[in-house]
Amino acid sequence: MKPYIQVQSKQSTLEHWKKILSGNKLHSFAAFAYVTDSGAAEIRTRLKSTFGKSRKCRWLFSIDYGRSHPTALQKLKEIADSTVHIYDGEYVVQAKSFAPRVSYHLKTALTLQGNGYPRHQIVGSGNLSANGLLSGIEAGCLVDYAEVEQKAGTTVIETLEKLWEDSTPLEKVIKDYAKRYKTIIQPMVSGTDHDDAPGAKLFWIDIGYVTKNRGAERPGNQFDLPKGSHIYLGLKKVRNPERNSVLGDLHIRTTDGELVERTLRFGNNEMEKLTLPIPEDYGYHSYDGKILTFEVNGGEVVLEAYEPEDFYRIYGRRISSVDEMRSGRKYGTILLPH
Repeated sequence: MKPYIQVQSKQSTLEHWKKILSGNKLHSFAAFAYVTDSGAAEIRTRLKSTFGKSRKCRWLFSIDYGRSHPTALQKLKEIADSTVHIYDGEYVVQAKSFAPRVSYHLKTALTLQGNGYPRHQIVGSGNLSANGLLSGIEAGCLVDYAEVEQKAGTTVIETLEKLWEDSTPLEKVIKDYAKRYKTIIQPMVSGTDHDDAPGAKLFWIDIGYVTKNRGAERPGNQFDLPKGSHIYLGLKKVRNPERNSVLGDLHIRTTDGELVERTLRFGNNEMEKLTLPIPEDYGYHSYDGKILTFEVNGGEVVLEAYEPEDFYRIYGRRISSVDEMRSGRKYGTILLPH
């Protein structure tokens, strides 16, 4: 057994996972309490080639309290030969607020030998999110079953197989889950919807999945904003901008305190285009599946990237406006205290 502490991508769960998958075609069994869009993006970006095209993969999650993102569950099915199950899914998908009758809180990944017995196992404190896999402070250990009493390994896999048998194939619940999830996570709007109300200084946008503009195995950093976003980013209003024209330069203050200059353009698709700071160089790790906030502070724009649950926990009661793009991504403004 090899314990480790994950701190800002060092000794990361994702890298340990990559090690146990590399150089073999062993079956994979991953069981996590929940998966987010950012976690699925990290797997698809950094581990997809390691999983390969034909490795048998089983993924066992919960949808308890709506913490797993429907799109993330579906994206994982595109990795190798994957099957996704939801623990007690048929019950939870119909339950009020997706409340479970039994808590499911596993955070583990295994490789299995041909006879179904474990070869390696990662056990940790992090869930399948970007923070849990890379950037958060998490504890974990790597177990080599060549060094473990066989009875213990048999008990572990028998328990996991029983959980798998008691779970529900994703296909049976995903339609209902996605529909109910969308209504449950609707942003709450505060008493005003005026963008020019005092204190409405923060612009937010759901970034969704980011184009792989930097290659298949690196997180992307280019995305589209709706027309008119530039006025919330501290730039002067440009009326009727020409396609493929410059709207202005942004001085972005990153999460690690660095200042990065980026140009905001008006694209041929009549949307505003921004190349964000390289995520792994400035403390963001990845932007996929996150909600970005832009706060104008003097001549700078402070950029933060949040998991949706964290964003709504922090700002949910201060959202002053919500709009939706044709893609379904939401954006709007937030009232900040004076």
